[in-house]
Amino acid sequence: MKLRAMIALSSAALLTLVFTLVSVAGPPVCGSDPDGDGACDSLGQDNCTAVANPGQRDDDEDGYGNICDWDVNQDCAIGGPDLAPTFARLFDASPWVPKESGAYDINEDNVIGGPDLAAIFANTFGAPGPTSRACGDCNAAAGTGICP
Repeated sequence: MKLRAMIALSSAALLTLVFTLVSVAGPPVCGSDPDGDGACDSLGQDNCTAVANPGQRDDDEDGYGNICDWDVNQDCAIGGPDLAPTFARLFDASPWVPKESGAYDINEDNVIGGPDLAAIFANTFGAPGPTSRACGDCNAAAGTGICP
């Protein structure tokens, strides 16, 4: 009987210690946010590490924020195939139907326009990103461009 009591007390003491340590630890501390947008790069929160984008909009859900995702057709290459569909949606003030069309609003001003075309043109032959998200790659979810 004494052995059971000792085991029970030891278990209770150990659980109390573990819960105390966990509650004192608190949330993880952000180690790095160079662009100052409030999304922590070191914790994998920032979907565009080179440019501040506090809203973290990622309308095509590929892991890259709109503000640094010029690859709107998800083929991992920025160029003509991205310019053409963006030009076709020029002046669309309602880029949310279908939902993925919001990805053409690169500068996040809620209108697809010249600045969006200019951003794609300026980054032709480049790559989207960078991002700190693990799913931000050109093969996210078997090439669909959707992060799991």
